Amino acid sequence: MERKRRFQTRQQYAEQKANESKFDKVNHYLNYLIAIVAVLIIFTLWFILSKDSKPDTDVAEAPEQAETVDKDTNTSSNEENEDSPSEEGESETATSDDETTDETTNQASETIVNSSSDPTVSEVQTNPDWQAYPTEQTGEHVSAFEKGNIDYEEKLKAIFSVIDLQQENSIVLSVRNNGNTKSAIAVVTSMDKEKKYRVSIEWIDGEGWKPVQLEVLNSLDGVN
Repeated sequence: MERKRRFQTRQQYAEQKANESKFDKVNHYLNYLIAIVAVLIIFTLWFILSKDSKPDTDVAEAPEQAETVDKDTNTSSNEENEDSPSEEGESETATSDDETTDETTNQASETIVNSSSDPTVSEVQTNPDWQAYPTEQTGEHVSAFEKGNIDYEEKLKAIFSVIDLQQENSIVLSVRNNGNTKSAIAVVTSMDKEKKYRVSIEWIDGEGWKPVQLEVLNSLDGVN
């Protein structure tokens, strides 16, 4: 019995040693795993922290960039403001020149109004810019006063080009020779005879009949 007990004791001791050896190995493995996990955790934390630190740097740099942009913008604004007086001066000069040109043009194209010693005439108007009515006639010009004749119709076109009446809504009292074959004079009124005009025209070779004088009439008495 005593031998048996000793044998069992040795066997148990051997088993205990084997178990302890296995336990030690497991502990070693666990320690390795813990160390590896710890290293991974530390690396992960370092990576996250280093990544988070970059936006801070960008954000810190952003105000500097913004300040630079603001400085550039302010500089550009100042330069534009400095240039503005010059541009405004040029604009005012151009406007002044345009106004002067317009005034000159208007003066050249303004109708000249004069009074008349004739009691039947209210005023006499002339304008050097009045144009001849373009003629369709060819060959030697022959002045005519018959309705339907191309020369007569062109006379009427020239006459109505300088008065504020429409040919179809007016009365042509007379169209006659005004001293030679290259001049004519006409008396025209509105349908109610409130507006009364006497128009002198002259023939321009190669161009047509041109208005040369417009008389605004007070009365038709003695007018022909």
